[in-house]
Amino acid sequence: MASFKEILIISALLFLPLLPGRGLRKGSLLSARNITDMAGRKVTIPDQIIRIIPYDNKTNVLLFPIAGNQMIAKARSMESPILRYISKDFLKLREVDTKNAEEIMKLHPDILVVAAFISNRDDITRYEAFAQKINVPLVVVDLELMKLDKSYQLLGELLGKGNQAAVLSTYIKNIYKDAARLKSGKHVPGKAYVANDNDGLRSVPGGSNHAQVFEEMNIPNCVKAPLDSKGFATVSMEQIMVWNPDYVFCIGKGETSPYRTIMKSAVWKHITAVKTKRVFFVPTEPYMWFDMPPSINRLLGLIWFGDIFYSQPNEITKDKVQTFYQLFYKYNLTDKEYNGLFRWQ
Repeated sequence: MASFKEILIISALLFLPLLPGRGLRKGSLLSARNITDMAGRKVTIPDQIIRIIPYDNKTNVLLFPIAGNQMIAKARSMESPILRYISKDFLKLREVDTKNAEEIMKLHPDILVVAAFISNRDDITRYEAFAQKINVPLVVVDLELMKLDKSYQLLGELLGKGNQAAVLSTYIKNIYKDAARLKSGKHVPGKAYVANDNDGLRSVPGGSNHAQVFEEMNIPNCVKAPLDSKGFATVSMEQIMVWNPDYVFCIGKGETSPYRTIMKSAVWKHITAVKTKRVFFVPTEPYMWFDMPPSINRLLGLIWFGDIFYSQPNEITKDKVQTFYQLFYKYNLTDKEYNGLFRWQ
């Protein structure tokens, strides 16, 4: 005759398949543990995590370096369908609409991970509501640029990959230390402007999440304009002429970048940055070095600014960038590919 404990286990196994999004396998909530995520939330998760879904594109990028073999899909994004200089394993992951509850439930994930700006509680509430709808534990990690090392530490504990997480966290901490050392006691002469859209008249004002790389590296931002709902600002050529930036950074892939327009414009040629040849095409492969998405790719912006503004030797910059691509994109970036990153494509 079965013992009382055995009867309880058998009963649980019979009813478990009725839970939405749950399958009968090792790692289910029959064997669970409690953690506190980076939003301060208490979460019950399976003891063994096998199947992970990232909530969105910025989480895709952050999660892949440590959980690529556990990601059962990646969130659909507006990015170019052809990304360069990233692992084929990432490219082969199926894309899913992670806002579609039914589509996610069919994949039976163990957990849903979202990288978020913790201070935005409305976003956290929205993520929680979706996780409850699909009945899958939600784990929130911090997306703040200067806390990415801690995000990997938590993911290492979560996934039982402490050694792998330590390598990633150590690399990030060294980037932070180098940035702090380079900018310590130094002042950047001049001011910068971020040019977006084909005409370059959409920019990133100070205070926007899109401007974090500039703020962390103490780069003066000349744009003083109200933010739109996406954290950008539309400005006029007259305003740019008044601001007269000393550095211009052009963002956007291919034809969407304003780089060619600015370099050929009869109006822009009067701007100091153009006259002194300080107009930069911001690398975009596989993701833009400042933002879009606001994920680990922003670390490359910290590295690059050490070169542009603080006299970091080019060879050191290249070595740091190539190491980043190996660790986070699982891609061996060649010298030729590195040099091509800074040219308008």
